[in-house]
Amino acid sequence: MNISLVRFIIAAVLIMIGILIMAIQTFGVFKLNYVLNRMHAAAMGDSLGIFMIIIGLIVIFGFSYASLKLLTVLVLFWFASPVCSHLLAKLEASTNECLEEECEVPKK
Repeated sequence: MNISLVRFIIAAVLIMIGILIMAIQTFGVFKLNYVLNRMHAAAMGDSLGIFMIIIGLIVIFGFSYASLKLLTVLVLFWFASPVCSHLLAKLEASTNECLEEECEVPKK
């Protein structure tokens, strides 16, 4: 498989941006204290980071059957990640007895 230098550079930049976003997200997860804040940082970074990496891989492979598979993985990840984050946040909110002390809860 021969790819042009321009396609390779574009793909490498996209993949490196995705890796950088995921590295910053990982740093943010360890920097934040509360579990809901950590989940928010992880979910946002994962979605954008995996998007950039998969777009970079699609640029390398071109429009083929492999790129269709990569798009399928991206769509499945984008459906699964928010659902999992929501379920974990709901579990944390329902089981944490000190929720008002650890985060700001608006008063009614």
